[in-house]
Amino acid sequence: MAADLDHVLAQWARVGIGVDVAPHPTTPDLERLILQTAECAARMPRLFILAATWLHGFGELVAKHRLRGLVRRELHAHQGPVLGLLLSIAQDGTHPPRFASVLRDLHAEPAPRPLFDIERSNPLLAARAARRASALSRRWGVWCEEFEFKDDALRPASWMFATNPELVARADFRGDLRASVLAALRHDADAGHSELELARRAGGSRAQVRAALDNLELTGKARRIRVSQRHRTRIELGAAST
Repeated sequence: MAADLDHVLAQWARVGIGVDVAPHPTTPDLERLILQTAECAARMPRLFILAATWLHGFGELVAKHRLRGLVRRELHAHQGPVLGLLLSIAQDGTHPPRFASVLRDLHAEPAPRPLFDIERSNPLLAARAARRASALSRRWGVWCEEFEFKDDALRPASWMFATNPELVARADFRGDLRASVLAALRHDADAGHSELELARRAGGSRAQVRAALDNLELTGKARRIRVSQRHRTRIELGAAST
């Protein structure tokens, strides 16, 4: 089912993007929101620009391991070039490149075309899009002009964290595997059934996830619960996860 544009906008409004839509009542699943944005951004150039702006400023909040796993499992192939362009623009100037691990799994559009629907619908606009396309958009095969980030269209970080306190831990973890573990436990219903399932959902090896859990348990952000005599363990968010 196609992503609902108003729903996507409401989720972005919740984390501080200035759009004329009421904010969603809860903090979004950031990684799935990024995939939804790639799906529907062609319908709204402003959404693409503002999402790139937010990801440029706050990209360290994104759980990279989990995003990479979602790209492999849930992203439609034809949306890959749009996501690739979005993340490439967003990581401009970051060292090392912030989304490099995700971009390795994405590929350019084999039949280059304008990024936005309004330009694809008109031959004259399509030709103009081809002439004015940035080098980066040509590389991904989805043409758009270079643009400046719209930082004045974002709410300040203090507002975002006050409104979405669960994002504070992501800022502390700077997008490492611990952020992916917490995101999977929060947003994937079956992630806490076992360490093996959590590793699949979070995007790390079982040993890596176990080490991340050790730290998260120490700080009260997650807990492991023995549920059988066969050493079966359930994992859930801890009291300190928000």
